[in-house]
Amino acid sequence: MFQLNGIVGGRLTNIKVGGRKTILLQQIVLDVKKGQKLILRDINFLFNNEAFAIKVEAQPSPGTFIARGGAGDLRPNKILFNNNTGDEVRIFLLVSAINTARNSRSLSRSDSWHLTLTRR
Repeated sequence: MFQLNGIVGGRLTNIKVGGRKTILLQQIVLDVKKGQKLILRDINFLFNNEAFAIKVEAQPSPGTFIARGGAGDLRPNKILFNNNTGDEVRIFLLVSAINTARNSRSLSRSDSWHLTLTRR
């Protein structure tokens, strides 16, 4: 089990995101051994604007988890990647914010997330 934390950060201003647009916030590289699964155990996030949803995905897998409403403390136990190949696979774990509104909104520099993941 391991944890991943992040914060939008930045220098002086909030980050504008166009209506119905997605912005990548964090990307890490993980190796998943053959026969293992990458599971999103829990997620805690806070965006100051409720128009934003958080999206966690494992590329090139189709595994994606999206939580709406600007904030949450959830336990999805979502399988993001199932390595049923014969080899170890390197994946990209991506954390993004989706502006679900039709007009431009801003992410606050203090918006943050915490994920607990398992490879087993």
